[in-house]
Amino acid sequence: MAESLWTLRQRVERMMGESITGTPSGFLTVNTFGCTKLEVYSDDYFKDWHGRFYSGTHKDISFVVTGFTQAGGICAFSPSVSVKTDSTDLFELIAPDFSADEINDAINLAISMVEKEGLQDKVDTTTEVVASTYEYPIPVGFLYIREVYQEDSVAGRYTASSGRMDVRHWEILPGSPAKLWFNSSLASLSAGRHLRLVGQQAPPQLATDAAICEVSPSYIVFQTKALLLATRLTGTESTLRAQEQMTIAQTMADRERQHLRVAGAGRRVAY
Repeated sequence: MAESLWTLRQRVERMMGESITGTPSGFLTVNTFGCTKLEVYSDDYFKDWHGRFYSGTHKDISFVVTGFTQAGGICAFSPSVSVKTDSTDLFELIAPDFSADEINDAINLAISMVEKEGLQDKVDTTTEVVASTYEYPIPVGFLYIREVYQEDSVAGRYTASSGRMDVRHWEILPGSPAKLWFNSSLASLSAGRHLRLVGQQAPPQLATDAAICEVSPSYIVFQTKALLLATRLTGTESTLRAQEQMTIAQTMADRERQHLRVAGAGRRVAY
């Protein structure tokens, strides 16, 4: 099941330690917000915690809590934002061990570890046929191309009966960029029409909190936890406990990874 970056990150946060989410309800300035949900915590409880606005006006912005006042549940944070916080700014607060940015990086590393296994469908229609031209750069991201269609006389319409190019009429040429080559003796191309490339891509990196990940969330969460704990191994007693937790998380991630493999279909794009 596909999940957003912020959903995956908050799952990891709950596994790694204490975290809390909320919505600002008062004391809204460029470096403070209040939340009645936080009023059960004592003064300075959240000081030095990491935070992030994951939705609303200030989405995708990380910060550090510089002070906390129980009355009104007021968090002061740094760096300041350019306009005042408001009630759309859904936030998360994370215990000081790991920042939201650090967790995001680990999530994207976990994705990159299975980029050749968790293949996803990809379709592109940006390539336009040019007269007397039989080589076209392949749009970025394709790892395999399974089918190529040429646009019908009606713009935006691609049909298997008349538009699908015979697989014997085209090849993929390696290079940077790789190119789609048509045999000029066999392929009939019409200038001005677009090509529809159907294939597979690696799961993309997640650049914003709203970005969707289609890789198994179970794998992502356990692999991210293992990667984060690996950064804290320094030889102390607490590190030994972290190593035990890391080993368990890695075992669970490896178990989930076994179910991710998607076979490549079509012709391999060699860059």
